[in-house]
Parts: sequence; structure tokens; C-alpha cells
Amino acid sequence: MKKNLLQISNIMFKDRSKWSEVTDEEKGDFLFIFNRFFSKRYPEFSQLLNISGTNPVVGMDLWFNFMKDKPYPQWFWSKSAQNEKSEKIWEKLGLNEEEYKIIERFYSDELEEELKWTKELQKIKK
Repeated sequence: MKKNLLQISNIMFKDRSKWSEVTDEEKGDFLFIFNRFFSKRYPEFSQLLNISGTNPVVGMDLWFNFMKDKPYPQWFWSKSAQNEKSEKIWEKLGLNEEEYKIIERFYSDELEEELKWTKELQKIKK
């Protein structure tokens, strides 16, 4: 039976010993999706694999080896609640969509700190 996106991501991040069970066909099916997800945090590496003619099996193996010593990335799956908070921060800071996306893409850690700091300020004001 063919694996789905969640199963592949669990193998990649949790059950790494099962990576050999992921077929070449499955790797080929999911390279585009994984490359897009990883581009949020690793845009340069993702761009290298975005070249036309890249072997998708090799691409997925490269992502697996790149991520194998890293913990499960909490940023991998986006959350709608966080997006709502982000939009409020976006409005409060007076940013347009393009500016916000640049900050989110290249300074996600700092943005997360800003969100936490703003939340703490809101608690104090109440």
C-alpha cells in the first residue's frame, strides 16, 4: 500500500530506520511537496533541488540526510491559529504583505519572539 504525506514525514523525522522502506516511486511523488515545505526554513538548499531535471529520488534522499540529525521541525506544518496572530501583528506593525512574507521567510525566529513578546504585553495590559 502506498504511503501518504503524513506517513512519509513521520518516517523522515521519527522512524528514520524505516526510510529504506520508502519506495523510489513514493519519493518521486513527494519531492515537490517536501521541497516546498522545506523552502520556508532552508530556501537556498531548496532552490538547488528546484532545478529542472533533478532526480526526485536523489532529492528526497538528500532532504532525508540533511534532516536526519535534526529534531522534528515544529514549523513544518502551518497552523491557522498562528496565522491569525501573525495577521494581527502584521497590521499592528504597519507592514504590507510582501514585507511580512520576507520577514516570515528569513527571520522566522525573530518573528516568533516578537509574537511572544506582544502576547506578554497584552497579558500585562489586561
